[in-house]
Amino acid sequence: MNEVQTPATQTPEFDEAEIAAYLVAHPEFARRHPEAFEAQDIAHVTQGAASLIERQVAVLRQTNRELAARFESLVATARANEHRVVELNRVARVMVGATDVDAMLERLIDCLKTDLAVDRVYIGLTGALPAEVARIETLVEDSDAGRALVNTFRRGKPICGEITPTQAAALFPADEASPMASAAAIPLGRQRVVGAIVLASADPGRFTADMGTLFVELFGELLSATLTRLLGAEPMA
Repeated sequence: MNEVQTPATQTPEFDEAEIAAYLVAHPEFARRHPEAFEAQDIAHVTQGAASLIERQVAVLRQTNRELAARFESLVATARANEHRVVELNRVARVMVGATDVDAMLERLIDCLKTDLAVDRVYIGLTGALPAEVARIETLVEDSDAGRALVNTFRRGKPICGEITPTQAAALFPADEASPMASAAAIPLGRQRVVGAIVLASADPGRFTADMGTLFVELFGELLSATLTRLLGAEPMA
């Protein structure tokens, strides 16, 4: 059986004169394809005009600046994450081994204020609480505090950002002289939201809407597990 001979694929040959003519006719080529000039070995010969080597050096410098900026951003992110891990470890140490709810919460609130630049802390749970627990507010849905936290309950995830005067007054009624400006509202509950802890600050930049919430979410899970252990499984289940 006769076989059809397929010609081998050949790499097209370019005429240097044609390439040169194209570059002359398209001076913007260097801007559109800087990678082509980064790979060239061009002698630094110039008579009044910017040489290609100068263009190449400029492109390399810009690339280096972009890489340096990217590296600095990665380092800054790594440092911020390390700082957050240290903060989370501090509050975790307060909760591990605690045997009394109020004593634990008193130490926790002091740690939050001292080490995490938090000015006020609100902790509320729905349902009946033991009479001896004084550090936790009974959270009723149809109340000022309940309405202030309605979005936290609906979303089931931490919400960071500006705290309105109405919300601040509902959660921190004694702070009229120094109103809170930003807050992180963190839901509590292991399988369903049954409460919230709110970390508030007079600094509007302390908690912002664009900040990451992973670490405050982990903090909420730690506190939920601790309260479940100290109060019993039912209130936090």
